[in-house]
Amino acid sequence: MSMLGVYLLNYSAWYDGSSVIEQDSDSDKLLDKISIQDLNSEKTRSDDPILIDIIRKRFLTPASTEPYALSEHTVQSEGQTKIVDEFFKQKTHGVFVECGAYDGEFLSNTLFLERFRAWTGLLIEPEPDNFEALKKRHRKAIISNACLSSKPHPSEAIMRQENFMSETQDAENLIHDHVSGHDNYKIVQCFPFYSILLAANITTIDYFSLDVEGQEFNVLKTIPWHRVDIKVISVEYKHVKEGKMGVNSFMEDVGYHAYGEVSDVSGAFIDTVYVRQDLLSR
Repeated sequence: MSMLGVYLLNYSAWYDGSSVIEQDSDSDKLLDKISIQDLNSEKTRSDDPILIDIIRKRFLTPASTEPYALSEHTVQSEGQTKIVDEFFKQKTHGVFVECGAYDGEFLSNTLFLERFRAWTGLLIEPEPDNFEALKKRHRKAIISNACLSSKPHPSEAIMRQENFMSETQDAENLIHDHVSGHDNYKIVQCFPFYSILLAANITTIDYFSLDVEGQEFNVLKTIPWHRVDIKVISVEYKHVKEGKMGVNSFMEDVGYHAYGEVSDVSGAFIDTVYVRQDLLSR
């Protein structure tokens, strides 16, 4: 048996289903011996308890308690926030998840809700430099430096950064050595969306903002919709191979209705806001 197998057996024998944070130092030592690369496999379920604890311990940062450090003139959401705020009738104390959070301020779809409606939740940003900027904003939400896997299991991806946009593709399609030494290419760790939600103890979400520069459709397909309660979702589709119609068709199949459209500064539509159909019939 491999050393990984020994560690997993020992960890499984100890694990009782509670958070690693609440366990003793011996359990932490066992967890520290498990490499995340060893879990990048089709055999790793998205709800694997070891995977969840590793994400919780290594890839989540608690919400900041320090004062905001924002720019004097914050560039707001392109329209997603307005649609969400109006749909929820200015609801307070809601829960959001924003994937593709960038620096937590520029074009943020959740900052207004956090500051003026007392919402909180989870911000996910895979690009390391952007994540460092995000940390400095002192957002009142959990933050995570990880990318969303396009598969229902953890995996690595190659990220290309250009201006303020980041795009990813499967690491298995590129040679790692070819990537090293190029500043605008980085190898990043990706997790299924559901795995990160479990690690953050968030499965009921009022608003989910998904903007991952082309992988949106693949990410949506990894979600076990019967295990999560997501009310409103905005999806950027302008880089999605399947296009707007493909995303619309999929979202209809999983029980959502296209509720609103969002355009960029040029007037071109880029996002659709979806509302779960049962909420529209009330």
